[in-house]
Amino acid sequence: MNKSLTRQITAGIGMALGLLIFNAATSYRNTLKLVENEAWVSHTHQVLTQLEATLSTLKDAETGQRGYLLTGEERYLEPYQTAIARVNVQVVGLQQLTADNNRQQQRIRDLKIAIDSKLAEIEETIHLRRTKNLEAALRLVKSGRGKQIMGDIRQQVAVMVAEENLLLQQRARESQASANLTIVTFTVVAVVNLLLMVLVYYLVQRDRTLRENYAKIKQNQLLEQLEKDRHSLELTEERFRLAIVNAPLPIMLHAENGEVLQINSAWTEFSGYKYSEIPTIEDWTEKAYGSRKSVVQANINWLHKLNARLSEGEYTITTASGEKRIWDFYSAPLGKLSDGRSLVISTAIDITERKQAEAEIRMLNATLEQRVELRTNQLQAANEELEAFTYTVAHDLRAPLRGMQGLAEALLEDYGELLDELGQEYAQQIVNSGQQLEDLIQDLLAYSRLSRADLSLQVLDLESAVAEAMAMVQADAKSSGAQISFRSPLFAVIAHRVTLVQVIANLLANAIKFVADASPQVQIWAEEIELPQEGDTDRQTAGECERAIVGQWEHSQSIVASGKLPVSTIRLWVEDNGIGIAPEHQKRIFRVFERLHGIESYPGTGIGLAIVQKAVDRMGGQVGVESQLGKGSRFWIQLRKG
Repeated sequence: MNKSLTRQITAGIGMALGLLIFNAATSYRNTLKLVENEAWVSHTHQVLTQLEATLSTLKDAETGQRGYLLTGEERYLEPYQTAIARVNVQVVGLQQLTADNNRQQQRIRDLKIAIDSKLAEIEETIHLRRTKNLEAALRLVKSGRGKQIMGDIRQQVAVMVAEENLLLQQRARESQASANLTIVTFTVVAVVNLLLMVLVYYLVQRDRTLRENYAKIKQNQLLEQLEKDRHSLELTEERFRLAIVNAPLPIMLHAENGEVLQINSAWTEFSGYKYSEIPTIEDWTEKAYGSRKSVVQANINWLHKLNARLSEGEYTITTASGEKRIWDFYSAPLGKLSDGRSLVISTAIDITERKQAEAEIRMLNATLEQRVELRTNQLQAANEELEAFTYTVAHDLRAPLRGMQGLAEALLEDYGELLDELGQEYAQQIVNSGQQLEDLIQDLLAYSRLSRADLSLQVLDLESAVAEAMAMVQADAKSSGAQISFRSPLFAVIAHRVTLVQVIANLLANAIKFVADASPQVQIWAEEIELPQEGDTDRQTAGECERAIVGQWEHSQSIVASGKLPVSTIRLWVEDNGIGIAPEHQKRIFRVFERLHGIESYPGTGIGLAIVQKAVDRMGGQVGVESQLGKGSRFWIQLRKG
């Protein structure tokens, strides 16, 4: 009987020791894992903060670029210069922070390429503004390349942020699981050990009489063993308590009746309240939530009844110093206490700095948008005033000009016989100069009307428009012996009929005019050009895509409501056998009053091609030229296919 009892006691003690050792090892491992996970959570927050800072730096660079483009003042480049010095350091920091993540490393390399492209594009616009003028820089800005690069950068950053958020959620769940497992393991082992101790005590009491005769020494040994077990249990409980108390996140254990059983050092450090100041949940809600305490208390009471893990969400608390902080709370049940009360563990993450950073970013974005809108409105108003001024000046010049012409012609008709040859020549020069000025005013008025007119675009047959334009220049073609022909098909386009006919007539007039010692030969034909859709990079090279996008569809929002480029366009060519244009002058010729030759060599006002450029822009298209000196020119306009 004594041997059987000894075996039972030994078995019980062995099981208790085994459970204690298992509990100690499990608690230690889970604590290490919890600490490791929290370190990774902090690391992920650093990556997210660095990503937001990098994107903000690029926006600062754009702000400096826009300020300089609009004003031309070097002081507006300070944000851009600061951003250049800072963004590379930020990218290197991202590479170091994500060294453990190959996918993020590749994305950062792609992001670095995109950032370099964006900075290069900004530098190019600044160079154009500095060395040329605002118009040259704005054409590059309006090309959409910078906007597309910035969109790619935002998308890449969004993908990286999404990756880090997934890692953050996963690591938070692992931390919660580790904490829950540690608590549950300790609770189960403690309960089992308690049962084993009760069983041993019961066996000892039942066989006390037998043991008193021959087992006093063994009884002492057993008591010593029990003391050791008790001490081991106390050590385990102390380790668990220290794991809770020293955890980096705020943790609170509270019972169903509101009693706070334990809060850790992170909770007291972040909130400023000592354990003695918040002995119950009611005390905590009174101090931390003020007028909202009843709502929070109701949620806590409901949590005890729910008996399920819960993400409570974000709450604004008031610390002991009066500071407002934002905590994100998570809670989970831990079963019942010995007195039947339910036990809940609540953890929190202080997200105040993150919320403040998000608010600052939103405010910066709103401020930037307001500034851009203000500058755009100011520029638009200035352009409208300039156009109105041009129209008014040109219109008011016509009255005195007609009087001068009429008087000069009357002088020649009525008093021509009284004038000598030199006087007649002078009078004729007055008439000719007046006619040239009249032509110039007419062209200025046409150019001004193009800026203000409301063009109604529709599907037009290019062949009929070309025929009408040929009829307009028929007299000049006949006097110069020009031969004008076109090749079918010419397709259909979306345009304004009167404006399109004027554009083609101006190009034909130029082709007839600028020919030396030969009969003008003009060829007209059209071709269909496929433009790449979004994501289509195999159809065209980067340079071809850029040429297809620059300046196109900016004034045709009523047609392309979705904001995407059309699938195909029509390019109309006008080729001549004229004197040609040097490459360095091919962009100048589309500007107002730009002439490459004297009026005595080739008459004209220098506005015809500027009208072509303005008209095609208003119809949402492009215009360009391919030419070499002495080998003729090929002008083209490109419009959306009808």
